[in-house]
Amino acid sequence: MSDKALITDAELELSQRIQRQLPRGVNPKIIAELNGQPKEVFDTNLLRFLQNRGQMQVVTTNGIIAPPSGIVIPFTIPVNESRDWNEAIKAASPNTDRSGGIWKVGDQYPAMAGAVERLEQIWLVNFGKGRRTSSQSAIEWGKEQHLVPDSPRANFAIAEHLPKLNTYLGMDHMVVASLRKCSFGGRGHVVDVWFGGSEREAGLGWFEGDWGDNDWFVFARDLEPGDLGS
Repeated sequence: MSDKALITDAELELSQRIQRQLPRGVNPKIIAELNGQPKEVFDTNLLRFLQNRGQMQVVTTNGIIAPPSGIVIPFTIPVNESRDWNEAIKAASPNTDRSGGIWKVGDQYPAMAGAVERLEQIWLVNFGKGRRTSSQSAIEWGKEQHLVPDSPRANFAIAEHLPKLNTYLGMDHMVVASLRKCSFGGRGHVVDVWFGGSEREAGLGWFEGDWGDNDWFVFARDLEPGDLGS
């Protein structure tokens, strides 16, 4: 029996739509390698997670272990760390409030001089249904997996290149957050992008607040730690 026989035609179609939505440069072999499973089996597990809103654990062969009841989705995305802050916000989240604080923290995330757009391996992490997760707890999980929070520009790149990510993950709305901390109004914040229907809006979330089961975090390897919280 083939792996495809393990899922319905509707599930297979959705899994194919998810893969088509990923940007150019995604290599299906990466998914198999990182999850220790054939791509079709990974799709099945991903769909089961989405349908059950987080009641499984995915273990990867390279040492990355998903949070209990959570999931880790690896893929590649074009990221340009030299991009102008305001330009990156506009491209990622056209519905962003022009008076929001997100426009005022760009100096805390300076563009990387000389950088060019490149494909970057990232891990999108969700902690599971019914979970409340602090920013610091998410960072500590990343440290255990030898991952660090990716930059806000990587966060913006996800929203720009995967504008229908919430739709293809079966979610009415979701938040994707970079946990690299900034300061605004005397308090610690993080940069996030809210997906709702066809709209996307960038904003600032409380670093000290808790995150829910619609919230996802962006991690990467081999980044400069910067200010990742204490």
